[in-house]
Amino acid sequence: MRFTLVLLALLMILPTRLKAEDSIFQVDKAAHFGFSFIATETGYAIGRKMKKGKLESWLISTLVVNAIGIVKETAIDKKVDGKDLLANAAGSISAGVFVWSFDF
Repeated sequence: MRFTLVLLALLMILPTRLKAEDSIFQVDKAAHFGFSFIATETGYAIGRKMKKGKLESWLISTLVVNAIGIVKETAIDKKVDGKDLLANAAGSISAGVFVWSFDF
């Protein structure tokens, strides 16, 4: 639990120490991260309500959210930005860490 809180604190401080134009910590990337985090948490909650296990709920919601992100990048943006996909994956992984840390 302590490790998770320290990790979350570092993730919140790190973007302020880096130049926005030189890093992946830009507004667009933060939006991708936040959307993926919230969507993965929502999918996880739905899976748990359907009596699925923790890992299964998280994996399914992570796969669906990241698949939607890939479709959005290819169909709407017409150009795949790897940093956007990385932000999506980081949001989903962070959602999993959050869920298991607080035992939801």
